[in-house]
Amino acid sequence: HGAFNLPVQASMMVGAGGDRANLAFNAEPAPITYEQFRQSIEDWMEEVKQAERELSRVGDEPVKVRVPIGLARIDLNMDGQASEREQAWRLFTAVQRRFRPTQESAEGFEIAFDRGDVAWLRGYCNVCLAVGEFLLAHDTSDLFERAGHLFFAKNETPFGFLKGDRKSFDFGTGIDASDAVAFIHLLDFDVVEPDRMAASREHLLSAIGLADEMWRWYDAETDDDQEWIPNPKQRECAIPGGMITPAMRDAWLRTLGETREMLNGERLLRFWRGDGDRGVNVRRVFMEPRRFDVVLWVQGSAAGPYLEEGEFTSDGLWADLEDAFDRGVFRYMWWMN
Repeated sequence: HGAFNLPVQASMMVGAGGDRANLAFNAEPAPITYEQFRQSIEDWMEEVKQAERELSRVGDEPVKVRVPIGLARIDLNMDGQASEREQAWRLFTAVQRRFRPTQESAEGFEIAFDRGDVAWLRGYCNVCLAVGEFLLAHDTSDLFERAGHLFFAKNETPFGFLKGDRKSFDFGTGIDASDAVAFIHLLDFDVVEPDRMAASREHLLSAIGLADEMWRWYDAETDDDQEWIPNPKQRECAIPGGMITPAMRDAWLRTLGETREMLNGERLLRFWRGDGDRGVNVRRVFMEPRRFDVVLWVQGSAAGPYLEEGEFTSDGLWADLEDAFDRGVFRYMWWMN
């Protein structure tokens, strides 16, 4: 169904400078309905669950799998084939400017995945499943119909007149800025399957538990071999400059620990407005879901039903995390799980 390379478009929307020439496009995308869109998320989640089940079968024995990850192929344009133009190194080139890998350098780029990385990937599976459950818990049909053309060339919509080459607010991205504004405005969903919100929370808790497991494995490693995520003593990193300090590891695990306590309702997320004497019970956000409106959450009024008095997360938790990562925590967040 895809006519666009979504990571490329996303990178261009935020000014990261994607290079469209490196990736293949689907020249003949199939039409897609909202129901098919929801089904595609369910199908994807089933595949992720299957992967997580397979990974869970790995025992406590040592693991070492060398993968030339840059040569992996991903069907980005969703045409049913993973072509040479859809190799991972091309995607990496498309979404950032800093590093410019080539076919030759990709062939020499190898990661030695080990037992800790099994827990890392299982954690990532659970994060993906948490996102999927959240999406399916809500009715996103209005967003699909009014802004789905940002992602699908042939989404079935009563607003087909929005499609076409004329864009009044295109500032060199290929995307009409008014569509991007509408997209944010349309992040306002009714809950249609509340049990999925509870399932989303469980997946997040599982991901945190697996992060603890992964660091137990990492800290026990004594080798030093093209590490995906190194412990503080390892220096041979697959990613150049990807060393982890003890302060980074400890701050990350502390943040995950307090996130677990928030998801369990043991601590409150301090409310970002008012006099600071109340906080958001994050557990209730998932267990007692209401209409989700991202603008009203940022503004604060959507948090009203979940505000309580109680023990907050630690003062300075985020500041300590930022300091540990030299103000670059978002660069590491996708990686460290």
